[in-house]
Amino acid sequence: MMIIRKAYKGFTMIEIITVIVIIGIIGSMSARLLYQGSEMYVGETKRQGFVSESRAAFWRILRETQGQKSNENFIQSNVSKVNIINAKNDSVIFEMLSNNNFNISLDGGNTSNALSNSLSFSSSNGFSFLDTSYNIIIPEVDGLSALQCQTISLQKIDFTFVKAKDTLSLSSHIYPINFRFGKKMSYHN
Repeated sequence: MMIIRKAYKGFTMIEIITVIVIIGIIGSMSARLLYQGSEMYVGETKRQGFVSESRAAFWRILRETQGQKSNENFIQSNVSKVNIINAKNDSVIFEMLSNNNFNISLDGGNTSNALSNSLSFSSSNGFSFLDTSYNIIIPEVDGLSALQCQTISLQKIDFTFVKAKDTLSLSSHIYPINFRFGKKMSYHN
């Protein structure tokens, strides 16, 4: 006697459920990986923006200070503020504020614009001025006096930018280009 077996075409219920469960596990893992990857990308983009903002603010003060016309124009500058007058007699003022803003004024102090909002006022040494012997000149209460300004030969800036967990410290000595030519003599008028 011959037993007739029926051949079923297709999958059993267990095979279908197993495939669905495996696809679900792989899908949830890939969604988690994609989420972590996008989180890292956004975080690094914000971090790069912070570094770019900090470097741009630092570069701007380096560039402007390079054009300082005379050391006498540093009058009333102090640790948190520097006055600059370039060869075109344009007045530029940089100022560190206690709310971590770093501002620039291009019209002699009437209006100011923020260069950065992440300059740590408490962690930065700000602006300092050095004489010909490289000693730090300590400004008077209302800033550098005319007599102190005459002895300046070098400026130092030391800033620390902080945003969230990131910290960026930038420091430089600046020797303005016009200082190389010496003081203007009476016969130059």
